[in-house]
Amino acid sequence: MAEIAEKGFSNSTRLNGQSGVAFQPAMPATMALAEALGCNMFWAGLVIANLLGAAGAAIFGRVAARVLDDPGAAWRAMTLLLAFPTAFFFSVAYNESFGLLFTALALAAWQKHRAVGAGLAALGGSLARLTGVALGVAAACDWITKRDRKELPRTLALVIGSAGGIVLFWGFLWWIVGDPFASLKAHTKWGRAELSWRNSLLTIESIYNPDLPHWGEAFLVLGVTVLGIRAWRKRGVFWGVLTLLPVAQMFASGTLLSGHRVVLASLPAFIELADLLRSRRSLFVAILVGFAFAQFVLLNRFVHWQFAG
Repeated sequence: MAEIAEKGFSNSTRLNGQSGVAFQPAMPATMALAEALGCNMFWAGLVIANLLGAAGAAIFGRVAARVLDDPGAAWRAMTLLLAFPTAFFFSVAYNESFGLLFTALALAAWQKHRAVGAGLAALGGSLARLTGVALGVAAACDWITKRDRKELPRTLALVIGSAGGIVLFWGFLWWIVGDPFASLKAHTKWGRAELSWRNSLLTIESIYNPDLPHWGEAFLVLGVTVLGIRAWRKRGVFWGVLTLLPVAQMFASGTLLSGHRVVLASLPAFIELADLLRSRRSLFVAILVGFAFAQFVLLNRFVHWQFAG
């Protein structure tokens, strides 16, 4: 993120071909702005990430409470999310905290039928993470199954907002590097495959890749998939698609690389897990401790400059 903030997207290509255009602009733009205002971009990125992550978690908790009609669900869902193995990305200079905040804001506005607020938040979400498009896709799928005209305003707001963020960023890339799809193409240098019908098979093969196996990611992705199916059955199409689309995006990329970070975008999965553990206090504590220990291990790798998601 700092490299993009310092050099700009057009000059962020490394000698090995890895380019910063593969990343959404929320955090790099924020760090660059902080530097322009005379602040230390690294401290700014760290402080802003933590503030946004905390606010996003709190709003997500309120969303969970409304979904389950249970005030206690807010604390369970929020705690499970923040203890999750890769949740430390909400506290580092990365795009995840922006994604959490804007997605939570979009969901809160969606629940209250505030179309404009939902659309603007969805716009911010897709400027933070490519998985932000899940909001628009979920809303569109939900409306297609219901065909309720009263739902149309908030549906269009999420569709236009989530697509708008992607279009804005791709338009920006077209202007500075001459290729609106440079972001998608750049992912191949970061360990992902070019778009192909075979990518789902490649994703499965990546689980037992001898050079970099992804057994842990596979386990978490399977768990999120099961919770996503549960969300679909109990809450409806919107919540199910919103949970499962980040998983589908991984299968489209040809690898489960960073899968344990990508599933942070499957927020309803944590609501479903909180619901399942509603009356299972001992199991809730056990899962919480397991999550926290795994996060400590990954965080230790991260601060020692090793791959951790």
